[in-house]
Amino acid sequence: MNRRICFVAPFGLGQKSTIWARTLPLARVLAAYGWQPTILIPPWDTPVDAGRTWTDNGVEMINVHTSGGLASILFRLLHEIDRLKPAIVHVVKPRAYAGLVQWWLWQRRTHQSPRLLLDADDWEQAWAPVNRYSWPLARFLAWQEEWGIRHADGLTAASRWLVTQIGQANPTAPILHLPNGIDPPAPDSVQWRPGGADVLFFSRFVEVSPAWLAAFWRALHAQRPRTRLLVAGAPIRPDLTDAFRSVMLSAGADAANNVAWLGYVKHTQLAALYPQIGCAIFPAEPTILQQAKCSVRLATTLLSGVPVVASAVGEQAAYGAEGAAQLVPADASPEEFAAAVIAVLAAPVAQTTLSMTARRRLLERYNWPALGGRLHTFYVQVCGM
Repeated sequence: MNRRICFVAPFGLGQKSTIWARTLPLARVLAAYGWQPTILIPPWDTPVDAGRTWTDNGVEMINVHTSGGLASILFRLLHEIDRLKPAIVHVVKPRAYAGLVQWWLWQRRTHQSPRLLLDADDWEQAWAPVNRYSWPLARFLAWQEEWGIRHADGLTAASRWLVTQIGQANPTAPILHLPNGIDPPAPDSVQWRPGGADVLFFSRFVEVSPAWLAAFWRALHAQRPRTRLLVAGAPIRPDLTDAFRSVMLSAGADAANNVAWLGYVKHTQLAALYPQIGCAIFPAEPTILQQAKCSVRLATTLLSGVPVVASAVGEQAAYGAEGAAQLVPADASPEEFAAAVIAVLAAPVAQTTLSMTARRRLLERYNWPALGGRLHTFYVQVCGM
């Protein structure tokens, strides 16, 4: 029985998190089930990996060379698939190189071709205005996403919103809801401890508008003038930082001076950061961009025991359910969100309860072995094994 799987990635193992935070953990679990997983990568974002091959816990990682342009890279990816002869090709995101591989495999398929699956962990079209793609590029990527969803033997989706959207576009294909998961923390991993008073906001500067954040901070600062807001993260576009900083001045000089813009925070920096904070916030406006995604950062923050206040938007409502986070209604005003944060900061017992509940629930519901087991069962169903 052929149990070889090829995951086809759209990019490498750089700052984009999909491959190292989603595809690779799932592939490791599948290897434990007896599958032979390979991840094919066009490492245009990590050129140092071009041509490199290695094995990670039973998962073969193949980085093709990136010289020669699009056609040459596509040829190399298809050549590797032909060489490996997998039973399943699982395309990671219906865009760019991965989407082109899916299109080509569908055009040439026969009764002996591998089953063609698609994984969606975002609604890619929602990023076009954020990234300011040109109209031709935005239209091409939208076409890739729509075509890819309609031309797949089965689909996996990271959010319930995506499951609904995909089901409407391809009602005959089986769909598996497969959120992002976590690995059990190592004994020496960074864990939150009570005692801090600041508020941590992990942001890519697209979750809420600058005006929303300024109104939130104005309301919180009025009640807790000694609390600081720590904004951690790199913006999607460089100009977004200036946009947020300038609007934040409308909250008042004192409030604005109590905001620290930390930039991209590495995992190794969290040990110094966590003792300063009383909670982390994950506000999100109820847009398609926020409803479609499944935040790895939220999952890892909950796992580390940080008390979280989050908007009940998309998968955030699922991650934070049953007391894992202090959920705020999706349509809550900035002032209402601030009131929820103030209540958590003022109640050490509530902070500890959130911390303990979050870690327990993440380990029970979102561990990769369980999620990978669901994917194994789905493969058996789709392939009729």
